[in-house]
Amino acid sequence: MRHFSIVALLAMIIGAVPLAASGQALCPDGSYVSQGPCRLCPDGTYVSASLSCVLTPKGTYVPKRPNGPRLAPDGSYVPGGAPTILCPDGSYVSGTRCVLPPDGSYVGK
Repeated sequence: MRHFSIVALLAMIIGAVPLAASGQALCPDGSYVSQGPCRLCPDGTYVSASLSCVLTPKGTYVPKRPNGPRLAPDGSYVPGGAPTILCPDGSYVSGTRCVLPPDGSYVGK
């Protein structure tokens, strides 16, 4: 019985660490933002609540940050304030690294 308790405790700790470390938040539409809670933009997308929504020239919304939004090489817009980087799935994010949430898309960190 003691062996099971230790294994269960380790599984809970290991399972909790990636989400706690990443700070990601699940939004009502199933998308993720880099930090919660979620704020709804006029086009139905979400950004971190600590940020406001800014309209891009393409009619989409991204989080409002200094020096942004910026046009990425693929024609999408990313928030400013950090470098634009290419993620493994071919998408671009603003940040210093790509973080993979459970939905399979990438967010910048």
